[in-house]
Amino acid sequence: MVAASHFAAFVDRSLPAVVAPLIRTQFGLNDTQIGLLQGPAFSTLYAFGLLGAGHFIAGRNPYRVAAACVIVWTAGAVLFALAPDYPSMLAARVALGLGQAAFVPAALMLLTAQDDAGRRARALSTFTTGSATGRSAALVLGGAALAMVAGRAVAGLEPWRAACLALALPNLVLIALLVWSGRGHETVVREPGQGLGDAFRLLGRRWRVFAPLLIIGACAVLMIQATAAWSPSILNRSFSLTPAQAALVAGAVALSFAPLGHLGGGWTLGSPVGRRFGAGPLLAAGMALALVSVVALASARGLPMAAAGLAGLTVGGGFTAVIALIEVQALTQPRLRPQVGAVYLAFVSLIGVGLGPLLTGIVSDHGGTGHGALTWAIAAVVSVAAIVGAGVALAFAGRRALDASV
Repeated sequence: MVAASHFAAFVDRSLPAVVAPLIRTQFGLNDTQIGLLQGPAFSTLYAFGLLGAGHFIAGRNPYRVAAACVIVWTAGAVLFALAPDYPSMLAARVALGLGQAAFVPAALMLLTAQDDAGRRARALSTFTTGSATGRSAALVLGGAALAMVAGRAVAGLEPWRAACLALALPNLVLIALLVWSGRGHETVVREPGQGLGDAFRLLGRRWRVFAPLLIIGACAVLMIQATAAWSPSILNRSFSLTPAQAALVAGAVALSFAPLGHLGGGWTLGSPVGRRFGAGPLLAAGMALALVSVVALASARGLPMAAAGLAGLTVGGGFTAVIALIEVQALTQPRLRPQVGAVYLAFVSLIGVGLGPLLTGIVSDHGGTGHGALTWAIAAVVSVAAIVGAGVALAFAGRRALDASV
């Protein structure tokens, strides 16, 4: 149920990627404005909300908090669908981000209470798979909705507005399920040393271990968000697909390969191979796969090669992101996992979600007016993130090996 809610959160979060070609034309927007809508408008207050939620959630019933989050972000999704202009769309994205901010700490409280490391890793990888499949399902379902209406208005609404509203409706079922599941669960009592300040003090004391994971996680999320935000637009511009066709192709690729990255990361880290080599080499391998894949995407002359590049990016980014999250949780004592998780996710969201789509849009706008400008923009952004992330991952592996020998 928690993974299903995470799925829904990412469907609503990712819909601007589906409708970007349409709202770009309707409102006369450039790529930088689209990037701002998909990135900072959502992530800035989302990141700071995560920090506040990491402190607040320690003394609350996580089911009730999760239900309240779904209510607020559904309202934001509806406002986005009905927004009359670009500033209203930005405001709706801010509301969506605020509504989703407390959900992840509430989910982490439920998932990380398990003492068994293997079960905890599998639970977290299943949870993050909900985000990956939600992101890809937004493309598939949004593309299918656009194809069904075939450019016709629905109840007086433009097709993209009708599609966004239709995909927000299932949230009402989730709200009811979360409220029902919370029955009989008492409010969680805050234990000593569960505040946000305690989490920051832990991160400060062990910054040599946690800082590399923060950087790697931010680089991985940046790659994921840049790819997810712009892949339909790349296919639309480079291969003359309609917005509906581009969303369906990008969504099919992501839906097929995102679970492989996220579930593969959790299972590999908990396997004998993961226990033997540790997280560092696995993190570097994920970054290397993303780097090779984005080169394939940038040099693709046909749709199959472009789809293969997107598939590799999806697997590499998800594989790296989930291993970094699992390592952060493994290095944290149980009573502080929700708070440290909130700090970690706030940081990677502020950097990865905030900058990935926006930087790609800025580079695209300054890289020329041809159809290939956006493809080379995402190649540049992802390549830098992958190289930085791989270097830090190898340094992290060396540090962990030194600590173990000592």
